[in-house]
Amino acid sequence: MRQLQMTVFLFTALAAQHLFAAQSAGEATTAANHTGNNCRYIAGPADAETVTASGAGVTVAWYGNSTEIYGHGVLGDAIEAHTLYAKPQSMSASDCALQLTLDEQSVFEDVSPRIADVTGDGRNDIITIESHVDKGASLAIYGIRDGQLQKLSSTPYIGQSNRWLAPVGSADFNADGTDDVAFVQTPHLAGILQIWSFADGVAQQLASKAGFSNHRIGENFITGGIAQCDERPVIIVPDRTWRSTMAATFSNGTIQATEVAEVASQEVIDRKLACQ
Repeated sequence: MRQLQMTVFLFTALAAQHLFAAQSAGEATTAANHTGNNCRYIAGPADAETVTASGAGVTVAWYGNSTEIYGHGVLGDAIEAHTLYAKPQSMSASDCALQLTLDEQSVFEDVSPRIADVTGDGRNDIITIESHVDKGASLAIYGIRDGQLQKLSSTPYIGQSNRWLAPVGSADFNADGTDDVAFVQTPHLAGILQIWSFADGVAQQLASKAGFSNHRIGENFITGGIAQCDERPVIIVPDRTWRSTMAATFSNGTIQATEVAEVASQEVIDRKLACQ
């Protein structure tokens, strides 16, 4: 079962809750905890998780509509989600969620959506991993505009099938007042840590540095996160070989990294995320 690795900081979403029981792919269902007036949702992967957040914009998001069109299987199986569901703050519990279904060449190759305001307009957005069968993964930002769920921005696709990225978290790395997003591109290969800004919906890479990882093939969770210890965000992830724990910061347009432990155990990573 895919699940979010418990960390002190992983974006600004609140703790995820399981709102779907295991169901067969493609089965139409009205989930018990997603009630509404004749709301019909297509079940996602059996371990699909719903995330919630406070504030304006998106406050609830989850993946649905299982598909096997992309056989990468990096998260332990080849079942991915095809549809993103979301509710804004303005919706009541009985209102049916907004939804967006990708084209037949794309999936959400992800453990769970993440909620944070990364466009800087004061409204929560949704941070996703969107993969194309021929082009690999992209970090895609979705939000609600004019009453519709829409893609607001994204990074370029990696450019090759079966190439993935794993989000680390969101924080204001460049001190412009808007959260940026950090992720590790190809965490099983080159392990390139990247920081991107999506302010005003414009995707801009701020920095990039090789030598990191936050996921191992077949695991249904992402390791590491972002600590706020000294009034600036610190990325805590394993190094590319998983032999040590790294702390990375952003300054003057570059990523600086320091080894903070000679082991990359979950216990050590949790301590560093707790600023210990």
